[in-house]
Amino acid sequence: MNAKLIYPLLVAFFLSACGENSDNGPKFDWPTCESIQPDSTLSEMAGYFDSVAREQHIADDDTFRNLYLTEDLQQVEYWYQHPNVILWSGIYLASQALRYEVTGEAEAQDNARRVVSGLRDLTRVTGVEGLYGRTMAKPGVSYDYDGSGNPEYWPDSTAAGYEGWRYHNDVSQDGYAGLMFGYGVALLHFKDKDLLADVGQLAEEVGRHIVANGLQIVDADGEVTEHGRLYHSALDNFPGFNAMLASSFVKVAQRGGDDPDLDDYYYACMMDMRRGVDCPDIEDPNVTLGSYIESMEEMLFLFMPDKCGMNYDNFDMCYQAIYPLVRHEQDPELRARLVNVVRSGMYYNDDPTFRSMDEIGNAMFTFIYAALTGDSPDDDPRLAAAVNDAVCTLKNFPPIKFDRFIPKGTQEEACRTRLDEPAAAERIPLSEYHFDNYLWRLDPYEIQEEDRPENRRMVFSPEDFLIAYWLGRYHGLIGPDL
Repeated sequence: MNAKLIYPLLVAFFLSACGENSDNGPKFDWPTCESIQPDSTLSEMAGYFDSVAREQHIADDDTFRNLYLTEDLQQVEYWYQHPNVILWSGIYLASQALRYEVTGEAEAQDNARRVVSGLRDLTRVTGVEGLYGRTMAKPGVSYDYDGSGNPEYWPDSTAAGYEGWRYHNDVSQDGYAGLMFGYGVALLHFKDKDLLADVGQLAEEVGRHIVANGLQIVDADGEVTEHGRLYHSALDNFPGFNAMLASSFVKVAQRGGDDPDLDDYYYACMMDMRRGVDCPDIEDPNVTLGSYIESMEEMLFLFMPDKCGMNYDNFDMCYQAIYPLVRHEQDPELRARLVNVVRSGMYYNDDPTFRSMDEIGNAMFTFIYAALTGDSPDDDPRLAAAVNDAVCTLKNFPPIKFDRFIPKGTQEEACRTRLDEPAAAERIPLSEYHFDNYLWRLDPYEIQEEDRPENRRMVFSPEDFLIAYWLGRYHGLIGPDL
């Protein structure tokens, strides 16, 4: 494999300050977490993470991955096979689209070309248009696992040109959420016509696949994947949750290719806003529901009455779905209703038996909420405090994302999580909290039950920091000098 050399931290920190041409700083006077003054600015941290992402985490198969270094910490020994490489690659793609819009740096667009090439292989390897693998194994690339000996979940590719490749099948709706988030944001911000054409084609293929299969993800064996049911009457999740994901995927697909059939399907069959369209009968006949926007408005049910039972994965998928859905929506009335879903069902909850999202310091959720609502600090002082908390979270990020030593938690158990793990009453500080390559989906109250030993050779990819940072920059929530 081609070795990837590590950029020294102190040098790379200063690579982010050049080339800015379109960011004028915060649109409002948002708070900046002045109580925390890290050794490096957020801009410098983003510069380092963008550099190490390009040099290390875009693997030799052009997907975005965690990695394991050689003993001298100077080269990549192998990249990890994680069953959501599709998701992390999509999130990273979105971060580079926002970075490109803010800075105009050609490197961001070049990074996107590489990752889109990897994502193209991740669908072509399955041999089914619009179907993706969770991850893949390309011959000649060093992975921790190549899929051999596990044909049930790692079939050999039968696609022409992919002889000797394997892919991890049974792709899930969370993988598609990250993928279509990446495609949706890329379509809004890149300028290169060939790149936009590639993204548009790939997004449109996803839309055609799920619509042709009754709003389901169908694997190469003809079976619906375990978490591949997206129609809102499936009831394998709440109707509003499925409706939001399915609507976002179809809308991004339609915008990617301007397909009139997908446009009709979205407005007539999903949103019930257009007449004279022959809609397929895909819903469960025993379940009576209205339009997909009505399901989002009335049956999203992200908040759980048991605070410790909160499913942060579902929140994360919905934030990934709603962001491109709102930004691509052309109908002003429907767009206003979607924004109201964000306001009423995704962030605040004043019932004391629930946990409100402004309490958890999640920069991804907070920045998307502020961006889509357009509220100012004066409009909503509570949001101003949440933005300050989100900026504090970014300032507290570890400057290098190797697997840190985190001692066994000493917090008192207050309750059990939905996965029956112990949880604290108060949010656990990042310095005492183990997280991997994507912080925003994790439960910030979960107590670590054992010591986590340090391993500097294990390095997590930084798409969580990058997507939050560039969202904040693009939407004027944080400035270039912060």
